[in-house]
Amino acid sequence: MKTKRIHAIESYINENQAASIDELSDHFNVSINTIRRDITILADMNKAKKVYGGVKAVDESSSQAVDYSKRNIEHYEEKIHIAKAAAKHIKAHDVVYIDTGTTTVHILNYVDTELPFTIISNSLDIINKASAFKNVSLFIIGEQFKFRTRSFIGIDTNNLIENFNIDKAFMAATGVDIKNGLSNAEFEENIIKKLIVSRSKHIFSLVDHTKMGKSTLLTFMECEDLDTLITNKSPSKEFIEFLRSKNVTIEI
Repeated sequence: MKTKRIHAIESYINENQAASIDELSDHFNVSINTIRRDITILADMNKAKKVYGGVKAVDESSSQAVDYSKRNIEHYEEKIHIAKAAAKHIKAHDVVYIDTGTTTVHILNYVDTELPFTIISNSLDIINKASAFKNVSLFIIGEQFKFRTRSFIGIDTNNLIENFNIDKAFMAATGVDIKNGLSNAEFEENIIKKLIVSRSKHIFSLVDHTKMGKSTLLTFMECEDLDTLITNKSPSKEFIEFLRSKNVTIEI
């Protein structure tokens, strides 16, 4: 219901070019606080722009890729809780990698902006958010921007990644499966993920329950190489026993 309403609000804003909070509240028969939360989600995805007292449409050229925005809305609350739990693991002077993804994108929302640490990322959204952290050192991976995933790919001449010593890597995955490990479907990103995993001391996987027991085209690491799985719902008994046998910590 929530996802459908957000899509409907987006359509309404695009059709009318602008709308007040009161207008949206009346039209969709929900509270003003609910509308504020919904338009915040749309604004976070660049699908609408907040203005005083309401919201207005954005140009199509400045909106995010359609599939990314749809994935970002799906299971939004679960992703927020997972990211918030992951953020607690970032400490002063850590060197961390934050992966591109619709869950990892929220991590920095829950980290103290005064904290001194190092961020490595290929995510446009993480890079933009890092600009608010005055004590952060930021390293950007990738040479070519990919609109569909809002990430930078290509590391042919960028061999710095092979020399990074990463304390904690917060990885996104399209699927997590006992047999096929952690996987995704983007070839260029898979190359980067593999390199990051090889240079990281502690690897966190941030996945909601819909990705458990699934796999996609490309494996970037085996489950036994994972240190901590952060998810929103307990996996199957078989999967829990398997992870524990490999000394993988599970955070629900």
